[in-house]
Amino acid sequence: MHDKLMSSESKIYYTKLHTECGNILETSFQTDNELCSISHHFILDFEKWIEALGERPEVYLLKMALREYQYSLLALLIGQYRQAFMALRLFLELSLSVVHFSANELDFRVWQRNEKDINWKILIDSDKGIFSKYFVQAFNENLVNEASHYKVMAEKVYRECSEYVHGNAYTHTMLPDKLEFIEEVFFDWQEKAKSVRLIVSFAFCARYLYFLNEDNRNLLEPIIMDELGHLDVIRSFFGGTTEDE
Repeated sequence: MHDKLMSSESKIYYTKLHTECGNILETSFQTDNELCSISHHFILDFEKWIEALGERPEVYLLKMALREYQYSLLALLIGQYRQAFMALRLFLELSLSVVHFSANELDFRVWQRNEKDINWKILIDSDKGIFSKYFVQAFNENLVNEASHYKVMAEKVYRECSEYVHGNAYTHTMLPDKLEFIEEVFFDWQEKAKSVRLIVSFAFCARYLYFLNEDNRNLLEPIIMDELGHLDVIRSFFGGTTEDE
């Protein structure tokens, strides 16, 4: 009898939390449905990158990254704010690791064997990281001059998300003691997610753009132009005009 009572109380407790999460979901969309829709639509865009890269070994990791982004957005929408930032950081880390591993297949194979960790410092290393002149020039020299800007962006948003991962004092003042919608945190995540999507899009273009066949270029053109069409190099690549023309 005692066990049945405990089980019933537990179910009531978590059903109540589930209802509260549902209420936060409704408030999230009511607050800014457009932002929520944009963040969700990126999932569809990312799936097109997965399709375009096809059978490349590192695509396996792309799929893992996408799951983290989906969870991050879900966590945000139901008020699990710390978890939303944690998953967003992991999405960024995994996505940039895809670019690193694409040029370092041995590292990728060793990582798959659980004998090597993903190292953020290696990813953003100034000399040989994925935003370095050394790396970008090898795959898309036209984007070399832009790369340092995205490196700075990546470092900034990674550090800010890490505050939630490590439980920095600031995050405890931002997050509620109970389940409730917090508008400031909602918009903070949306802003960080926008930066992350931009960083990832740039990194993918720097690595893969010149190695896509025509069909995949056509598939990705609207996605890339939407994220990076402000860059002359990107517009020129797809046959558009630049600011100097």
